[in-house]
Amino acid sequence: MLFEICHQQTQDEVSAEEMVQDIFISLWKRWDNLEISSSLEGYLIKSAKLKVIDYYRERYSPKRQVIETKGLNQEHYAEMQVTENEIEYEILAHHANNVIEMLPTQCQAVFKLSRHKQMTTQEIAIELGLSQKTVKNHLTKALSHMRLHLIERVTT
Repeated sequence: MLFEICHQQTQDEVSAEEMVQDIFISLWKRWDNLEISSSLEGYLIKSAKLKVIDYYRERYSPKRQVIETKGLNQEHYAEMQVTENEIEYEILAHHANNVIEMLPTQCQAVFKLSRHKQMTTQEIAIELGLSQKTVKNHLTKALSHMRLHLIERVTT
């Protein structure tokens, strides 16, 4: 029954088997201190559902996605001794780029010239044929957009 719950949710036989084994190992290790307030069947079903949640949490964690995107397996990751801060930076940088891509084209261009090429508002205005006031408006809009979405990312 536990295997079916795990397999139905993951569509992965090996992972489902491992989850069931983990449940029983955990049950065995904690047997002396375990207090089950409901039925054993209910407890096991809930354990299986929690294992499935952990499976997806691990599988789709941002850190894992960065590792896979960079073509690293766990051994290479350990060998490189990449710090957690570097991974978090990569995740945040990736998210920031996605947020920038959400901006309107002109606003995006102004923001990239300002932040990536370190151009002044006057230089950007000349480059894009815009007034300095328009450039400032685009920068204000872009920074507000970035602040909103990056704060949203950091708090979730």
